[in-house]
This record gives sequence, C-alpha cells and structure tokens, in this order.
Amino acid sequence: MTLEEKLLKILQRTANVEAMDWLAQECAAQRADFVQRSFYYAFSGVSRRFDKKGGLELIEADAEELDALVSGFALEGWDQFRLGRVILLLVLAEQEQDVFLETLQKLLGTADLREQAAIYSALPLFPRGEQYVEMAQDGLRTNIVDVFDAVALGNSYPAQYFSDEAWNQMVLKALFISRPLYKIVGIDQRGNAALVEALSDLAHERWAAGRWVSPELWRSCQNFISPQVVEDMRRLCESQQPGQREAVALLLADDESGGAVADLKAQVSSLVDEVKAGGLTWDQVGREFGKDCFSVFDDKQSDKA
Repeated sequence: MTLEEKLLKILQRTANVEAMDWLAQECAAQRADFVQRSFYYAFSGVSRRFDKKGGLELIEADAEELDALVSGFALEGWDQFRLGRVILLLVLAEQEQDVFLETLQKLLGTADLREQAAIYSALPLFPRGEQYVEMAQDGLRTNIVDVFDAVALGNSYPAQYFSDEAWNQMVLKALFISRPLYKIVGIDQRGNAALVEALSDLAHERWAAGRWVSPELWRSCQNFISPQVVEDMRRLCESQQPGQREAVALLLADDESGGAVADLKAQVSSLVDEVKAGGLTWDQVGREFGKDCFSVFDDKQSDKA
C-alpha cells in the first residue's frame, strides 16, 4: 500500500462519498495534466467539500503502518481539511522539482492558517527534504500556535533536517509558548550540550522571577547531566510543584555512576522504582504535569525549589 492509498483509506472513514469522489477526480486530473492554477483551486476547494469540524477516525494499526511508510509520520490531531490537502500535496510532489517548488512557495504565500498547517505537516513527505529547512524555520517564527504546532509537534521533519542550533531554538520556543514537548518527534534523540545549558539558564530565569518551570524542560538533559544540572536537580527534589521530583527520577533512573547523584537518587527512590517498572515515563509527565500551569503558579508564592 502506498502512502497516498493509506491516507485516502483513513480519510474515507469519516468523509462523505461526494467529497472523496471529488478528491479522487482532482488527483487524477492533476496527474494527467498538471495545471498550477487549477491545483490552487483544488487546494483551496477542500474547505468547500469536506467537513469543517470533521475529525479523523484512527485505529491502532494506523500508527505502525504510517511509520513503516514514513518514519515518524503520524496524524494525531489532524482533521479532514488537513488530510485532504496533504493528499493533494503528494500529487504536487510528483511534478518536476522546479514546478513543485514554485507552486509550493506560491501556495504558502497566500495560504490561510489551516492551509499553512497542511503544508508544514507535509514537509517530511516531500522529495529532497533538505531544501525546506528555511521554510520550516519560517513556520516556527509565528506566534500562531496552530502553525507552530504543525512544524514542531508530531512532525518528523525538524528531527531529521534541523541543525542543533535550529533544533534548540524550536525546543526553547515550545517551552516559551507552553507547547507539549512530549509531542516533539525526536525529543530524546536530539538532546545536546548547548541545549542543556540553555534549558538550565531558562529554568534559572524563571525561578528568579518566581515563575513555573515545566518538568518537561529537563527531558533533553537525559544524557547530558552536567554539574549545573546536578545542582538544578537538588532544587527540584525540594520542590512542591507537580512533576519536578518525577523529572529527577526519570533523569537518574538509569544512572549507575553513584557519586554526586547518589543522594539525589535516594531522595526519589520510590519514583525511580516506578520508572524502572514502566509506571512513570517522560510522556506521562508531559501529559499530566507539562500543561500550561503559569496561571496556577505564577501568581502564588515563588517556587522554593
């Protein structure tokens, strides 16, 4: 099964027959004789054929099948509009590279927010992936959450093609605008020393201002536990804020060095046991404690941690 066939199969679970017939006809017409203007009309026309509020019905097998077709690709949080447009973009990607790039740039230049989200979501599906790094970074500069999320969350493109500097900027901005880090594809694999230093600095800035620090901030420190991070963990162990001690346990669960962290590990030993038993994960911490808690904690007493 091709990626397009799989996506069509998923879309037809919730979309009406007329919309699916229209999409199939448009894909066939563009393959037979690609015309840029008519493609624009079709891309925009998705909003007139599919349900504005129509979600997708995903089953357990979908995630594995999609990942086998394109590593890291997933449809969590997508709607009919986005999937219909991405299917059209797959047809566009079959055109000559200069035609493809010209059409894609023009689309992005006039796209509304939902159309932009579809384009950025499709980046890992396009040929010659290294060509779209600047485009992806432009998408991350926005303060519009839905567009930022289309690049940063559930999208394998940044992990595959971003430099460390670009990656680090994305993670830091995700924290600044309270986005869930556990939804960033490659968050565990792309940690680096420069990011860890920046994350620790950010935590200190927020602590100094009496602000909430998401426990997800520490996830990228997993393999880079510097002396500064050890001192940060001591502070976390004393915190009464949710998720902080859990973060320490996750950082230390696999540490066998003892020494400077032995006493810290002892302080969170019961949580370490939960980690080793599979009952506590970074994703769980992100879902339960990594939400926007600024309104809850920022107006209360300063963090003592």
